[in-house]
Amino acid sequence: MTEIDDQSNSDVFYDRIADAPYAARGFFESIHEHFRPRNDIDVCFTLTNVADMRLWVIWDSVTGKQKKQVFATMYWQPNNQAVFSRTKLTPEEFGHLGFEGAVIPKSASEPQKSEIRLFEEDWRFGALGFIRALEAAKLKMTAQ
Repeated sequence: MTEIDDQSNSDVFYDRIADAPYAARGFFESIHEHFRPRNDIDVCFTLTNVADMRLWVIWDSVTGKQKKQVFATMYWQPNNQAVFSRTKLTPEEFGHLGFEGAVIPKSASEPQKSEIRLFEEDWRFGALGFIRALEAAKLKMTAQ
């Protein structure tokens, strides 16, 4: 994906969540700005029905082959007023990082290890803590 495509996809993503509370939009912007300048992570926006943000980790395997894989997906759920996320962390690992309520995905084919809904207290005051959790998910991915 070119930088122009990524920019237009991010514009569409932010347009689609324009009715979300300001703090919820800021939550996504904080994550985007934290990971965007890095060369070991790609922040991508899909134009699916829900328009999601995906974090891809890029690393070299022990054999020297470059790998790239999604370690987190997030989108806004307007009906629940929540940020929905799936990551490589297990529900227990999320709990150790201060985020309760993560569960194992219902679909056996889901490659992520947990899903969690973040409500107002989380997206209003917990962006830095969630970024730390995302960093842990990224580290878990590259340790494989």
